[in-house]
Amino acid sequence: MYRITMTYVHDKEEALDVMQDSFHKALTYFEKGEDIEHFAAWFYRILIRTAIDAWRKQKRYSFEPFEEARSVGVDPSEISTKELYEVLEGIDSPEKEILILHFFEGFRLKEIAEILELNENTVKTKMYRSLNLLRKILQ
Repeated sequence: MYRITMTYVHDKEEALDVMQDSFHKALTYFEKGEDIEHFAAWFYRILIRTAIDAWRKQKRYSFEPFEEARSVGVDPSEISTKELYEVLEGIDSPEKEILILHFFEGFRLKEIAEILELNENTVKTKMYRSLNLLRKILQ
């Protein structure tokens, strides 16, 4: 959860605040006595939306690592997790979310579709496009 929030807000304290707000929203919903079918997908949806809201409030725009990655000519097998996160900062939000949820958090495409409230085929298409974009950046 912390990694996901950090990809949006880029500040440790703000990430912790986003996580706390997400837990508060979830607990408030539980007090209503509603039944939740897929808890993990439901909670990650709350977490991502809260992180996006916090990012929008900051009005912060991430730097463009595209030029740096292209000029260096990075070999994908030698890239570290930190460097990969930096490259992911330059990718649009929905595509970045799909890559992070799949490769770093270990969710299956069906679960990602539930979290993001998208069709599973849409998630597959965005995954394909974002992987191609990532390949271009890393070459």
